Amino acid sequence: MTRPPTSEVAAALVAALRGETPAIICPTRCEPCMYDQHYTAPAPHPWAGPEDIEHARATGQPEPTGSCGCWCAQTETEQR
Repeated sequence: MTRPPTSEVAAALVAALRGETPAIICPTRCEPCMYDQHYTAPAPHPWAGPEDIEHARATGQPEPTGSCGCWCAQTETEQR
């Protein structure tokens, strides 16, 4: 199970949902995280897997970038 957001993240999300602040919300998680197979200890890792990268190449799209949106992709400092 994923951890709930910190109070700061929750407040920012609520403000964005109310239209009070602009936000792009993209909680994309990698496939292992979707099945609760999290990194221990937390470490940055990409959300895109080999299939995502191959699909992008095959369809002429840029290679996917960005970190997994799961709590286990954040360093301990980022979780505070």
